[in-house]
Amino acid sequence: MNLVPTKLNQRLASAVWYSVSADRFYISGKAGFWRLVGLGVVTFAVGVAVGFGFYGYSYITRNSDALNVLSSTFSKALAEVQLHAVAEGTVQLEPNEISLAKDQTISLDPTSRVLLDPTAKVRANGEIQVQGPSISTTQGPRRAASTPVITNFTVFKYVPFEKGSVTTGWNFLTSAQKIPTYQFCYYTEKLEASPLEPVVFFAADEKLDPPKQLPKGFDIDGAFKKCVWFKRESS
Repeated sequence: MNLVPTKLNQRLASAVWYSVSADRFYISGKAGFWRLVGLGVVTFAVGVAVGFGFYGYSYITRNSDALNVLSSTFSKALAEVQLHAVAEGTVQLEPNEISLAKDQTISLDPTSRVLLDPTAKVRANGEIQVQGPSISTTQGPRRAASTPVITNFTVFKYVPFEKGSVTTGWNFLTSAQKIPTYQFCYYTEKLEASPLEPVVFFAADEKLDPPKQLPKGFDIDGAFKKCVWFKRESS
């Protein structure tokens, strides 16, 4: 059948061609989308399987390491165990009576020692308590128990004086120090009209160091004699 190539027929043919091309592109795009979805699901499943495998391997490895640490701790504690026992009782000597002549005396040398026969047997009648060592799972070198060192502290000495008290302070940098680094002495007096206590520092390191202003009638020499210096107290 021959069609006349009119403009209307050409437009209709173009429209049909574009429609067919669009349908073909839509079908191929939809098929590609589902292919990619399937590939993504497969990849996700493989990743989950690999993750579970690594997690299981790490769990088994972790448990085996903990078991090895625990077994080594127990074996080390049992290898280093020391048993200490203390025996208390009375040692009887046989014969327990010695006959002496009249006016005869006997004495023991202060430097002498009483020894037991190596073949003798000691029998304990009572309870024996044995204290075993404590087992700790903490790994690392042992640290010897030591007294903690206290740093930067002050020891105060109080002596009543007039209406208040004289306070002497010994300042130490560490508790291992035998002599204080700095000493000071001051006077405090509580007022009835005020809860505050006026403080007058007048001496340091066993030397009189009067302030510029002193309370009226304050006996600074008598207060200085009440200071308890470290060297004076220890001598």
